[in-house]
Formats: sequence, C-alpha cells, structure tokens
Amino acid sequence: MAKFSLRKFVMKTLTAMKDAGEDEYKVMQYALKYYEKGVLTDEDLAEVESWFEEKEEPKQESTDTENEQNEELVN
Repeated sequence: MAKFSLRKFVMKTLTAMKDAGEDEYKVMQYALKYYEKGVLTDEDLAEVESWFEEKEEPKQESTDTENEQNEELVN
C-alpha cells in the first residue's frame, strides 16, 4: 500500500482549486494554513504564487497596448 503524503494531497487540492477557478485569495489562504503547520515549504508557496503571476502578465500586455492606442488618438 502506498504511503499517504499530506503535502502531495494539499498540493493536489490547491491545483484543483485553481483549475476550478477559485479566487486567488482563497487558494493562498488554504496554502498558508498548511505552510504554518509545516506541511508546505517555501518552494511550494512560490509555486502556488506563480500560478497567479502568470495570469496577471497578459493583463499587463493589454494595458500597454491600450496605452499605445490612446497615445495614437491623442497625437
């Protein structure tokens, strides 16, 4: 019988929460709860945080495009 790993279970749960569209603060809150208990590591938290940083980057690009379009309209 395979040994149960609470860390792996928590990371799978966090992944499922993200994939289901759960709000970032709820995912991070859940992760922090297990980090404080010593189940998750700094690397695990960095991984969870990176999931949401990647989502924000395209928004930044669209803002830059909008700024360029606004500059063209002003000129």
